[in-house]
Amino acid sequence: MTFFLSEEIKIINTLNETHLHRTLKSIYALGIPESKMEAPVGDYIADILAPDGSITEIQTGSLSHLSQKIADMIADGHKIRVVYPLATEKYIETWTLDGKTRRRKSPTKKNIYSIFRELTGLCGVLLDKRFYLEVPEITMTEERRETEDAVQSKNGRRRFKKNWTKTGKRLDELKTTHIFHGKRPYLSLIPSGLDEIFSFTDFFTGIKKKEPLVKTDEARLALWCLCKMGIVARGEKKGRSYTYKVKG
Repeated sequence: MTFFLSEEIKIINTLNETHLHRTLKSIYALGIPESKMEAPVGDYIADILAPDGSITEIQTGSLSHLSQKIADMIADGHKIRVVYPLATEKYIETWTLDGKTRRRKSPTKKNIYSIFRELTGLCGVLLDKRFYLEVPEITMTEERRETEDAVQSKNGRRRFKKNWTKTGKRLDELKTTHIFHGKRPYLSLIPSGLDEIFSFTDFFTGIKKKEPLVKTDEARLALWCLCKMGIVARGEKKGRSYTYKVKG
């Protein structure tokens, strides 16, 4: 009975996949000889299961949805690699009601610090020796379909209804890949040249020098996560702002 339940879950997972997810899963599976895709592991289905029991999960949506799955798999002794594609360049392709397509470049700009929006719920496992985070920068296309009437988004997040709905995501190009395992990669995101005691303003100004498009809230979330991970210590207030120090 368990076998048939697993097969049913695998079918549902496959039907819910976007082109982006499916393509990345195939690419990463090809790099692991004798791996299995959509493989049952305990109460879960792993995107890719290697012969040695290590797991690769491709996540193109919110990373918080994986938090319990990651924690349980680590507790069961599995090494787990989470692949989270970062769309540093995005195009929007819309199928119109008359059967034509419109394509434009999205003004949205993401950078490596954008990932911290997704990491706030994973701080407890980010430095676990069995956890790996892989962030490939990609160019992708978001697919939309025009609708006759204004509609709510599938996830219900729209403040105002619009006359289109998202239908998928498509991988156009794989670019630089960032690998995070242990403290060193996270330490590399801390600007060099900071004083021993620094403020958020110092931190943000330093980041802007190498990543001009970083947003204030991205930098705040990055610093918050680094504190939560124990890489940076928050000190006392100086004026109206806290001070920080990189821990040895």
